[in-house]
Amino acid sequence: MFTKTGDNGETNLRNKRIGKDSPLVNFLGDIDEANSFIGLAVSKLPWDDMKNDLKRVQRDLFVLGEEVSTGKGLFNENSVKWLEERTVYYRKESGPVKLFVIPGGSEEASALHVARAVVRRAERNAVKYSKELEFNKWVIVYLNRLSSLIFSMAVVANKRKGVQEEYYDIGKFW
Repeated sequence: MFTKTGDNGETNLRNKRIGKDSPLVNFLGDIDEANSFIGLAVSKLPWDDMKNDLKRVQRDLFVLGEEVSTGKGLFNENSVKWLEERTVYYRKESGPVKLFVIPGGSEEASALHVARAVVRRAERNAVKYSKELEFNKWVIVYLNRLSSLIFSMAVVANKRKGVQEEYYDIGKFW
């Protein structure tokens, strides 16, 4: 589908035409990219708990995009609490984790690590764009907790596949 209304580098947001290079459009692109990589991870996962959690996250990211686009206060502490609860659920399965896990291992964990890294970028850009755009603080907090959840899932994915994590030890070179 095409409307041709964006052919001049502008789009409709917040009831006005704005440039596709604006912080708002860039941030929405970050969220779309994160959501797409999460969708890719879902397609690689055989486990219903992770798939269902990530499908909820995908819907939440649409709500997040709506909030940023409209300025409506849709995100709150409850959105973040759910992510924290799910992270604890996966951490119980993984057990203690060293801080510097080298991304990779199983295909499932690798897809999750890519999604996590893209969410982290979206979080960094949310902080940058929050200096120009007004959106509530829970947007940034949500993205921060989301990356923690996806990291925990990646570690559990490797454990479920029987793949040993590799770690980077600070100060110890090859």
